[in-house]
Amino acid sequence: MTVQWIRFIAGTAFLAFGLFFIVTSVIGNFRFKFALNRMHSAALGDTLGLLGIVLGMCFYHGLNAATVKLLVIVALVWITSPVASHLIMLMEMTVGKTSAGENGGSSDEQGFERGTVEMRRRALNDLKKEERDK
Repeated sequence: MTVQWIRFIAGTAFLAFGLFFIVTSVIGNFRFKFALNRMHSAALGDTLGLLGIVLGMCFYHGLNAATVKLLVIVALVWITSPVASHLIMLMEMTVGKTSAGENGGSSDEQGFERGTVEMRRRALNDLKKEERDK
């Protein structure tokens, strides 16, 4: 009986941990104005939020086939989420657009120092020219 209560308390704690990170991720996505800050907030919700919820479910149900499947899902999300976040960040740095908002403002207006986006664009164009010249 005591082991069941310990599993219940641990599972509830992990579920609360995961729920906290997912809720703060959603709030961060609405409050942050800069695209890279929003991306970081979303990545935390993916990794820590999902991990907490899955560990809570693992404590509730014990070690079985469903638990192994849940842990495989967590591993796949941990592999794909950083790659997707990196590609979004790379696109943000090279294109310089932060959102499809009404004003269509560039990253300079939302946090980058003036000229940073242009310097990165020039560097990217120089790399492309070097590759073409080879």
